[in-house]
Amino acid sequence: MTPNELSYTDPKAWKDIYGHRNGIPENEKDASQNFDADKAHPSIIHADKEMHSKMRRLLANAFSDKSLREQEPVIKQYVQVLIRRLREQAEAGNTVDMVKWYNYTTFDVIGHLALAESFDCLQNSDYHPWVSAIGAAIKFGGYARAINRVWSQGGPMVQKLLATFIPRPVQEKRARGLHLTQEKLDRRRANDPPYTDLLTNFLKAEREGTLHPRDVDSNGPVIVIAGSETTATLLSGATYYLLTHPDVYKKLVHEVRSAFTSADEITLSRVNALPYMLACLDETFRVYPPSMNSHPRRTPPQGATILGQHIPGGSLLGMSHYATHRSPLNFAEPDKFIPERFIDTEDPRWANDKREALQPFNYGPRNCIGRNLAYIEMRIVIAQVLYHFDLELMPESKNWLDQKVYLVWEKNPLFVRLKPVA
Repeated sequence: MTPNELSYTDPKAWKDIYGHRNGIPENEKDASQNFDADKAHPSIIHADKEMHSKMRRLLANAFSDKSLREQEPVIKQYVQVLIRRLREQAEAGNTVDMVKWYNYTTFDVIGHLALAESFDCLQNSDYHPWVSAIGAAIKFGGYARAINRVWSQGGPMVQKLLATFIPRPVQEKRARGLHLTQEKLDRRRANDPPYTDLLTNFLKAEREGTLHPRDVDSNGPVIVIAGSETTATLLSGATYYLLTHPDVYKKLVHEVRSAFTSADEITLSRVNALPYMLACLDETFRVYPPSMNSHPRRTPPQGATILGQHIPGGSLLGMSHYATHRSPLNFAEPDKFIPERFIDTEDPRWANDKREALQPFNYGPRNCIGRNLAYIEMRIVIAQVLYHFDLELMPESKNWLDQKVYLVWEKNPLFVRLKPVA
């Protein structure tokens, strides 16, 4: 929090701060939050209203439910490799760090869908150097976000001074990651795949001269990070909460194993019919949102009306997912993991829950376009893992939630013992 900044938890504020505002100037993104390497050609996250709308239109078809259903075989292909690798580890008697394996899977999937080439993390059972640099890029963003907030009030000399506090290894890894990203994007430009991927329309617009190549370059790493790291974070959180809540774990395992007689039956249409799984995922989003911090907006010069109150122009507004999701004003027993709150909505215990407060993909015209992809991956991965294995949390991961946060959680290893189901 800074001077002239307000943070809200009332779910009605989602619309007032982030929603469409017919005939009223919108609350713009706070420029101090732009830590893109190329400020002149920012990514879709930091682009102005006009450019954001253009970029979103170019991505919309690729992220539509119809297009992603066509990519289901690709997702299942990598999940099958995940299951094989986990089985190898289990049969060797090894405990498994599920954080790594979920990251391997989501990065391989997004590499295929966005760049037409996998990172081969699952194949090699290790991180690709580019993926290793992602963590540094996220950490850099956390530092840069804080520094830019000071710079916006203290001038460029303050920014230059504070930039020295970003650890050099973080800066070097980020630079390496940007270089590797450029190499991958250039290969993607030179070799169109025989299918439509997430960058197809971006590159088509580039060739037609309606989108600058640097706009594509800025969005490549954003699409990869947003389409992988946050999904892996939610999968890791869901696994931890399931294994620390045995009754919930048993109930979900029963739902999965009673729904399928073979792994081949685990399709998107079938997992979409598992209500308790969706409740578990939504409850994980509530207590462990991958993006827990606020996404600030700045009020226009004439000010804005938020929850019926006038807020002066130039003020910063935001809603922290973590604070909103865990507010006792929005949810009963907010710090407890209780998926039933999203199913037994008539239960007196949850009847007054404000479920509209849950907005893990943000709200309004700038909400996350990758929502459908995330839910597809999460449902298929969780279903396959629970169908094939019994899981046990290892003692060294009992306090797994003791984590730092930059832009997303800096996850600890999540050690689990897997027992293949006969």
